[in-house]
Amino acid sequence: MKETEIIKEINKIIKSLNKIPEPFSVDGIIKIFENNSKKLIKNFSIYFNKENGETILWYVSNNKSDLKNGCEYKLIARNYNFGFIIIESDIEKEYLYLLINHFALILYSEKLSFLANRDKLTGIYNRGYVFRYLLNKEKSKEIYSIAIIDLDKFKHYNDSYGHNVGDYILKTAVQVIKDSLKKISYKSIFARYGGEEFIIVFDINNKKELFNSMEFIRNKINETDFSTEEYSLKATASLGGAIKEKNISLDNFIDKADKSLYKAKQSGRNKSIIED
Repeated sequence: MKETEIIKEINKIIKSLNKIPEPFSVDGIIKIFENNSKKLIKNFSIYFNKENGETILWYVSNNKSDLKNGCEYKLIARNYNFGFIIIESDIEKEYLYLLINHFALILYSEKLSFLANRDKLTGIYNRGYVFRYLLNKEKSKEIYSIAIIDLDKFKHYNDSYGHNVGDYILKTAVQVIKDSLKKISYKSIFARYGGEEFIIVFDINNKKELFNSMEFIRNKINETDFSTEEYSLKATASLGGAIKEKNISLDNFIDKADKSLYKAKQSGRNKSIIED
């Protein structure tokens, strides 16, 4: 491949990486890198450094198990070495260094963004992110809605079976909700609100559609088997919703959903309620 063609391909890859919206997943960035670099890179594997000094194999392109003829390049951004990439390519190293340096910067930025915006246990957005999202939503003057989800009697799982089982319940519930949201046609943002509570911001502007969406999620949780190898377990959830009207403040809007949730729990749990 001619030098002009190589530079053109590198610029194309860099452009594709720069277009990635934030926040984006590390795996998503790697897949975009893989899909756009096939003319220059045959195969690659990525290793990340762990806090204890060990390295972990994170990704291998084309489902390869071993790269026998690859060259190693450090992943360094802002003077921080967070891993390395092994590449099989016929392209000269000087060009690959240019590409890998930019790739490393994008990866590192996403790792920082992930830590700042994501819940450590479940991987979904955290409370801070969703509040920033809601504040931005306020500026748009759109009518939208929220649903707060609380796993019923969650303390019982921690007290009776231990925190590992409690964490398993949380992560399983998160996966059920994520899968449910994929089947709901409205755009949504899903975050951990705190403890066993979660919040969903929907682009829904009417009570009927919000209630139907809440009930769909509640039923999916209710139908799910939460059993482990040791314990046979079920879980339910209560949901409280609210529609964001133009004449209501953000604090009062969230408080309205909280009151709906409280009413759902007080009236027997495993219910969805939207107070007028």
